[in-house]
Amino acid sequence: MSDTKNHVIVKPEFNEFVQAVDEYTAQLPLVTRESIRQVLYCEYEEKYQEMEKLCDDILEKNPGNAEALALLGRAQMSQRKYTEAEQTLRGLLEKEPERNYERIEHGIALHALGRYHEALRELQKADPEADYHPFYYTILGNCYQNTGNRQKARDSFRAEVTRWEKTGEMASQEILDGCFNNLIYLDAALYHAELSADLNSYESFLEKAEMTPEMKEHLAGNIAYWSTLLTVPTFRYMFVKFVRDVEQAGYLVDSPRYSIIESAYRAEESYRYHEDNNIDAFMESFLSAESSDTHGSDSKSNTALAAQLAHEWYMSMCAGEYAEMFLYAAEKYPHSYACAVTFLDQLQNLGPEKMRENILDRLEEEKLVNADREVISRELERSYKDLRGAQKQPVYIAEGGVTYKRAAKKIMPNDPCPCGSGKKYKKCHGRK
Repeated sequence: MSDTKNHVIVKPEFNEFVQAVDEYTAQLPLVTRESIRQVLYCEYEEKYQEMEKLCDDILEKNPGNAEALALLGRAQMSQRKYTEAEQTLRGLLEKEPERNYERIEHGIALHALGRYHEALRELQKADPEADYHPFYYTILGNCYQNTGNRQKARDSFRAEVTRWEKTGEMASQEILDGCFNNLIYLDAALYHAELSADLNSYESFLEKAEMTPEMKEHLAGNIAYWSTLLTVPTFRYMFVKFVRDVEQAGYLVDSPRYSIIESAYRAEESYRYHEDNNIDAFMESFLSAESSDTHGSDSKSNTALAAQLAHEWYMSMCAGEYAEMFLYAAEKYPHSYACAVTFLDQLQNLGPEKMRENILDRLEEEKLVNADREVISRELERSYKDLRGAQKQPVYIAEGGVTYKRAAKKIMPNDPCPCGSGKKYKKCHGRK
């Protein structure tokens, strides 16, 4: 009993709802007809506790009544009583296994309880075309992700997007946005050929969407999430193009998360200048420290700020040597360079020695480092010498034609393969 309005599935008008209830309850036995009608009214008005109580009353008089059990399961799901809902729906399906919508609800309840394999089995038995459920493909995709099958997860999220492309309907902007978020992430991670097309589809969705504060938060979160995929070189150009399109469309102009746009540009640049032989390890460390932020927020964390000030102290020791490299960075990596402009202006005005004194003052006054001034100064000098002698370390490793970022220890033969297949590394991308 739903209708569409501006492509978003919404509750029907009350008169339409009453007519639908009359048609539905006319098929029920007289003994429960009026009671079921009252339950449906409670559901329409979102009075789920009252709805649950009415269902219990019906079941007390008519134990095992299938319609009451189905509605009780829905009332419990709406209140996030997933344990109770799972038990109710399991009991109903044991008696009437052909109930498709309730099987979907049962799978969703199992997913909410973290029982992903069981949820997957239930959802695979259901027919999503027979009874549309707004969470079906999202939960199915998440179950596949949690059981190690990223390709099928990707296809599940794609199915909900395809439905929207064909019908223009969506359960809500936020649900569809979540499907796009997962779809595009998996496209990039799996090197899927439809990545560009899916990004274009997402941009079409954004053009039609109402940019509520919630949607803006979703969009900013998507950009932050996808920036973790910049280890995939082929994704970088598409990512920057998307961010630029979002910037030009002005979707986040009045959002507290607007700074995510600049953070995204700097993130992409950081991967390129790491691979650029014209940027050495010392300059890379400096640019990275200047560009660091706390997930797109306007203020840096104490740790990030202390690191930035330390790298400014280091650079003040040798800025003259890096004049040409700064000019090169300004041309090739303008967003990262822009973060260093204030430092360079201060250095020119104060001079290196005064600049270092000011940095020590800040580290002391703001208690960014738990040590006295002399200790801080000695540690900075020692770290500076180490950093000047450092070489760039490889960020990427190629395994079986797929590139991964090594964030910790080397992948061992019996470790899970990082591609997400669920197989051991030696049986997948580590196979000779």
